[in-house]
Amino acid sequence: MNIVDPILFQCKLNPPAAAICAPGTTFNVVSYGRLERFIHNVSRVGLSLGLEAGQIVAISVKDTIFHVAIILGLTRLGVITLSASELNLPKELRVDAVVTDTPRPIASGPRIILANADWTNGDGAPLADKQVYRGKDDDLCRIMLTSGTTGEPKAIAFSHRMLFERLTRFHYVTGSRLPSAMRLYSDLGIAQSTTFRCTLFMLWRGGTMFFYGDSPESTVQALDLYKVQGMVAGPFSLAEHLKFYEAQDAFQCTLDHIICLGAQLSKSLSERVRARMCANLFSVYGATEVSTVACAPAHAVANVPGAVGYVVPGVIVEIVDAAGKRLPAGREGIVRIRSPYNVGGYLGDRDNSASAFRDGCFYPGDMGYLTPDRVLVIIGRESTVLNLGGDKVNPERIEQVLLSFPGITQAAAFGILNPMGIEELSVAVVSDSFDERALRAHCERHLPPGFVPLHFLSMNKIPMTETGKIDRRRLVEGVKNK
Repeated sequence: MNIVDPILFQCKLNPPAAAICAPGTTFNVVSYGRLERFIHNVSRVGLSLGLEAGQIVAISVKDTIFHVAIILGLTRLGVITLSASELNLPKELRVDAVVTDTPRPIASGPRIILANADWTNGDGAPLADKQVYRGKDDDLCRIMLTSGTTGEPKAIAFSHRMLFERLTRFHYVTGSRLPSAMRLYSDLGIAQSTTFRCTLFMLWRGGTMFFYGDSPESTVQALDLYKVQGMVAGPFSLAEHLKFYEAQDAFQCTLDHIICLGAQLSKSLSERVRARMCANLFSVYGATEVSTVACAPAHAVANVPGAVGYVVPGVIVEIVDAAGKRLPAGREGIVRIRSPYNVGGYLGDRDNSASAFRDGCFYPGDMGYLTPDRVLVIIGRESTVLNLGGDKVNPERIEQVLLSFPGITQAAAFGILNPMGIEELSVAVVSDSFDERALRAHCERHLPPGFVPLHFLSMNKIPMTETGKIDRRRLVEGVKNK
């Protein structure tokens, strides 16, 4: 069964009901009846462009509702879609076309298709039966990008069957409230795997999926107006929402529950969110490669630094040493995960697949330990990859951009925890003359928005190890002590 079929069924059952809302944006609120027309109209555009089943199409469209309509319309044709806002694609991934709302001067590479809102216009007539994709459940339908264990984008392919199976887990791995919610808000983009699955989960059941609007005010007003029940967010975006609520006493948070994922939730942020926004705050740890691994009410694990939740049913988490030997509860080591929902590897990437997937297990690159009652505690990373609110990046990538700026002789990127326990990207540079404004502008030109450093420091010397590598631990300690 195609993952779009249950959505089209809901479109028939209740056409006037709200399906998707992104307040203040071009489409604002789209009903199921209108979404059905969008899907069929986009499918017809796809056919006219010669897009076929089995082709891989990357989507880089800013408007979330239009983006979702393109995904569903092309999936109806059997096209394999992936969402990539910055088009930072794995070099191993061969893409047949890129659908974008922004003209891109690309000299060579995949076909560029310019999309606009006219794609949604038309009579909304369904495709002829012979035009509809009628493949197998194990045919691929969606590719999701993950920075995973290395900080570089890697592609994970999902079939229709895999997505159906992963969504059944929502009924027992995220607490009791999410499965019954009919109005859910995600502050994470549609390219994020959990947001994509939540969108399917809502639309399959006739619920309403909410996305960030054109401003914090319009978003919060919509959450209140529609009495949205649940929210999915990372610690960084959750902290931004919290700041808004704390600054605006007139706004009352009506959320019934919040799911926090992507990075560790600090005790201070947890306590403030539960006091001002919603008492039912859940911490979730997982990975696109294996789905949900651990979950717990935030207050239940708040007193254990690094605790991310209880290991969920059906998943085996082991802590091992460098030789792969299992370690007892309480011993720190390398985290490895075995799950019936493991993917087999990264699409077209043998080297990273061989490193992360071994002996039937997935190695996320985290270090940690298990408590006697199976609470998973994460203490750090095996590598130097930085986790910025769920987005992982190699510090070397940031450093390369810094070193390309005139006058800089040394550069180091690192994370510093703010008072809310969220890792903020900081950089230290050694240069002939330090011009923070010019350096920041340089980074903004060469890095995606989420990877532009928040803090710039000028130093006389960056600490190094005996082997000549940046000693990030000493660097962070030195900055903290200043």
